[in-house]
Amino acid sequence: MTAEKAHKTSPELSKEVSAESLLDLKVKIFRSSKKIDTYIYLPVDAEFDDLPEALRKQFGRTVFVMELLLTTSLKLALFDATMVMQGIAKDGFFLQFPPPNLSPVLPEELLE
Repeated sequence: MTAEKAHKTSPELSKEVSAESLLDLKVKIFRSSKKIDTYIYLPVDAEFDDLPEALRKQFGRTVFVMELLLTTSLKLALFDATMVMQGIAKDGFFLQFPPPNLSPVLPEELLE
């Protein structure tokens, strides 16, 4: 599952948010205690407990990482900040999964 598909969807939230309409957004970022390299971005005034129960259960206990001011010109490690901001504007959060491992290590390679 990609981060783009990780957002909850509903008919009233299905509209795309244009990059031009985005304002700078202060967010807090949490790491999942259950899923390696999985993070959730929330507006600074939002509460994790307000997210859907199924998402909270899968995510596990939150580990605070940092607060960050997102701007459309900000460079993030894995995603374009605009994409993160659009996800938050649309869904109220952005869920970041680890990138897919495109070249897995095979067991025989570990023995070399």
